[in-house]
Amino acid sequence: MGCKPSPICAVIRVYTFERRSIFTDVHYLPTVYGRYIDDAFTLTASKDQASKIFDKIAAEDPDKRIAWEIEYPEESTSFIPFLGTEIRVVNGNVEYKFFRKPQKKNITLHYRSHHPLKTKVEVVRNFYRTAEMSSSSTTLKEESYKIVDKLLKNNGYISPRDFKNLYVQTGEKGGSNDKVCLKLPYISEKVSYEINRFIHRYKLPIKTVFIPGTKLRQIFCCSRPYDKITCD
Repeated sequence: MGCKPSPICAVIRVYTFERRSIFTDVHYLPTVYGRYIDDAFTLTASKDQASKIFDKIAAEDPDKRIAWEIEYPEESTSFIPFLGTEIRVVNGNVEYKFFRKPQKKNITLHYRSHHPLKTKVEVVRNFYRTAEMSSSSTTLKEESYKIVDKLLKNNGYISPRDFKNLYVQTGEKGGSNDKVCLKLPYISEKVSYEINRFIHRYKLPIKTVFIPGTKLRQIFCCSRPYDKITCD
């Protein structure tokens, strides 16, 4: 998955194996089956039945390089992770909640980072919005919110749930469909507000976009040197 065409190639390749196996053999066709690139999800009565389905797909690989890691709930009330959610089936009802992998670092846009306040508010709102959309009930939504609370508090947000409701005064008013985009370096909230207020006062057809300064990471290191566009 290191180069850009890899996800597309993986989707096409695995879909070819699925067409030759579970989509044509009625003995293996599951009631529910879904896949995102190389993460698959199915609904079966036992772990052995799930293993047979994925072994059938892997058998179509001529290179024998597909190895599925199957996660099956040990108990009927246990959740299993799939992408950014945890899912379980209880009495025929599908329940799900927000999920972050344990190996994923609890790092996001820090409260003290040199970014516009509006950007930080939107980051916090998006986290809670995702947690709400990834929860099937009020109880599970509260559990999802607690995951987001822990993440944001670890990044300097003292009261993240109050922070997401913060109103940010930018000095910019009216629509921006017919305005010219003007990119400026971000200095501070006060400077950004005064610039927007000046534009509004003189009714200039300009929409400002404030860009944070260059990070030390961008100065001292580069993890993808071959992604840069160069001219011969």
